[in-house]
Formats: sequence, C-alpha cells, structure tokens
Amino acid sequence: MQNKMKNKNYATALIIVLILAIVFNIFNITLSKVYAETPNSTNVLADLQKDSNFKVSDYRDKSDDYSIQIIQIAESTANELLIYTYQPCQRTHYLVATCVNMSFTEKVAGTNLYNLELLSQESVFCKYKVKDVKVENTALRYYNITSIYRAWNANIDAGSGNDNIINEVAYNVGRLYKASTIDGKVTYSYEKMETIEIINPYVDFLQYSNGFQFYESACRSHYIAFDTDKKIDELMEADVYFVSQSVVRTIGGISGDKYEYGNKISQTKTLKGDDKGENPANGLFARKYEWKRIEKTQDFINKEDLKESTKNHIKNTKWVLRFSETDYSYQMGASSGLITYDIEKYTNISNVSILRLKFRTGVKIYDLGVISNKITGDNIPGNNNTNEYAGFFEWLWRMICELAEKLGIPVWVFILIIVLLFLAILLPILGLIFPPVGQILKIAIKAVIKAVEWLFKALVWIIALPIKGIVWIVNKCKGGGSA
Repeated sequence: MQNKMKNKNYATALIIVLILAIVFNIFNITLSKVYAETPNSTNVLADLQKDSNFKVSDYRDKSDDYSIQIIQIAESTANELLIYTYQPCQRTHYLVATCVNMSFTEKVAGTNLYNLELLSQESVFCKYKVKDVKVENTALRYYNITSIYRAWNANIDAGSGNDNIINEVAYNVGRLYKASTIDGKVTYSYEKMETIEIINPYVDFLQYSNGFQFYESACRSHYIAFDTDKKIDELMEADVYFVSQSVVRTIGGISGDKYEYGNKISQTKTLKGDDKGENPANGLFARKYEWKRIEKTQDFINKEDLKESTKNHIKNTKWVLRFSETDYSYQMGASSGLITYDIEKYTNISNVSILRLKFRTGVKIYDLGVISNKITGDNIPGNNNTNEYAGFFEWLWRMICELAEKLGIPVWVFILIIVLLFLAILLPILGLIFPPVGQILKIAIKAVIKAVEWLFKALVWIIALPIKGIVWIVNKCKGGGSA
C-alpha cells in the first residue's frame, strides 16, 4: 500500500515538473539565482558562482567571436542595476560594452540608450553598472533589453562600405528580465523577446536654402535610410537616437581655421507616419520645402534632387527616416580691427541609431526593439539643389498665403484688401499727375463699387430666399388651417 502511495506521489510530481517545463519552454522563461544583495564592488565570477547551475566551462574562450552576450542581471544593495556579460574573445581582444537599448516595461515603447560602466572583468566575464538607473521600490520590476553596444574596432570589424563611419556595434539581446521581490527576497526570470535588425543603414542630410539674407542661410534635413531583416508593409512609428553638437568655424584670420565646439547632446526622437518637417524659408525669394518624417526610399528618390552618389548609397534600402533639422550659416567678411575672416556655423549629427520600429506586415502590427549600429555621416549635402531660390511670383504668393493664415482670414479677402489699399493710395497720385487718367480711374472705381454693391445685394437675396420660402409656407399653412 505504501509503495503504491509513493509511486502515485512520484507520478504526480513528475507530471507537475513536466507541465512546468512545457510552460517555461512555451513562454521562453528562464530562472536565475543572482541575488539582489550583490554589491557592486564584488568580483564578477564571485557573483555568477552564487548560482549553483553556473559553470565556467560553459563559456569558452573564442578568439574570433567578438560579440557581447548578456548572462544575467542583478540589483545591488545600493539600488543599482548590474549586468553580467560573456565576451568570448576577451583574452585576445579587450572589449568594453558601452550601452544598452532598454525600457522598463513589458512593452518596448519608451526604450532608450543607457550607458554602462565596467566594474569587474575576469577571463571572458565582465560586470557592468547601468549608469543613471535606480532600482524602483516596487514588487515587480521590468528590464526589457533589446541590444547591447560596444565601440567599433578597425582591427576586427568591417567598415560601412560607404562614406559613413560606424561608431558602435550593436548585438542582439532580446530579453525581458523580471525582478520580483517576495518577503524581502529577490528572484529573477526572463523571457525571449522578438527583435528586428537594421540592414544597409546610411546616414546623410539634404540642405535647402532659406533665401537671400545678409549671409548664406540654409536648413539641413538629417535622415537615415535602411532596410530590415523583416518585411515591412507600412512603417508607423520609429524611435531614433542621435547626438548633436554645435560647431563654429572661423576661416582665415591670423591663426587660420579655428573650430569651437558646443556640448554634445544625446537625443531620442519618436517619429510618426503623419509627422512632417519643413525648412524655415525666412529669407528673400526663399523656396519652401516640406517632407514626411517617414517615407519609402523610392518616394524619397523620386521627390528629391539627389546626387548620383547618394542614390547609389541608398539603392539597397527600403525606408527613410528624416529625424532632425539643423541650421547652417556662412557669413563672409566679418572683421576684428584690420583682420577679416569668414564664420561658418552648423550642427554635427553623429552616432545615429534606430531603437524601435512599429510597423504592419499583412494584417499584423509589430512594435519591436531594433538592433542598429551607431553610425555617423559626412559633412557634405546629399542633394544638388542646395542653393535653389523661388521665382518672384512663387515667393510673393507664399508670403501672401502665410500672412493671411497668420491673420486668420481667407486668402482672397486678404488680396482684396491689398488691392483696395493700393488703389486708395494710387488714385490720388494719378489724379494729380494725370488728371484725365484720374477721371477715368474714378469712373472705373465707381463702376466696380456699383458692381460690388449689386453683387452684395444678390448674395443677400440668395441667402434670404430659402428663409422667405419657409415663411411663405408657414403662413400658407396657417391660412389653410384657419380656413
């Protein structure tokens, strides 16, 4: 009897284990035992070996594998987020991870780049602290890591194949880590997350003149063209990371060319399908340009006057994200005493990386973290029409439309006001200089005023006609009722 009970208990336990194994496998859930009491000052191996399942022998030295792979995360006693990595070539090529693409929810929306600080390294293992991240005081915490970056290395990494510079290389992580606190004890688990990879990226800008001013003024529209390893029918949203830095170049003078650089500013912009950009066009005879933030490469090529070299660089891409506009100016003949020089001002855009894409394929909508290197383009515009101006009437019409819009009145009303003001000023002058012409113009104006008066009366009659009809019908009904 006891043997039967034991066999039954063993069978029940086995069934439970099998069910748990199936559930964990289906949802890609993995448990780990790197505990929250891990201080950031301890050795990387000492931390990892707290997990009885961890074996150093599972992580071999591979001199030709330059990847960075996340083994586990942990929360320190100082409320810092720690990341443990396996870097196969570390003994022969010393590499350091730079940042992670991460969000703090189950969804990838809101993902951003967070810099890493190396705390400990031994053999092929490294321990990093995620800078500017504090562990939240909640029972359940999410760390949705899409990718991890390291600096590009000319000795081991391929180049871009074009005029772009690769700043950092991104490696797929695709893990949603969950840290759960129960009765003061923290346990970790993770599930695999789907990601999308960028292929054939190209960063560049187009330059548009802002018209005649006291100095050359232009708008630079920065973009990244790319393809992906997944089919996209409609691109709905994108998060783009980049670094901007103002530059002032003094050309000539006693000391020759001199550069002054502003602070580097990291930015992440979310682009949506309906978003548009434009140049200020605030100079004389400036041509107005407008563009979509997200568009297909072929539409971009058809619309813009691109150089042949630019077309060649983006021919193997499918999408273009126009993520930022910056000002450009060139002032000639500035002086300081007897010394003359030119001043050029612009903004460097560098380290461009796509962090997230929301898109539709067929009837399914995806919102995925992106594996995307950080890349920087050159400082040469990719279009031919950098100094294109509008014709006089094109420019005048745009000025009239913009002014009417600012005043909040229809364009035809604004034009009528301008014409009447012009005639009011011109008629007295012509009447004094050329009396016969003045008389003719007076007769013509009277005729125009009379015509406008009759037109106004006709409009009033047309507007009032339905009302009179309704009144007539009502009176008719009342009259019929009384009869």
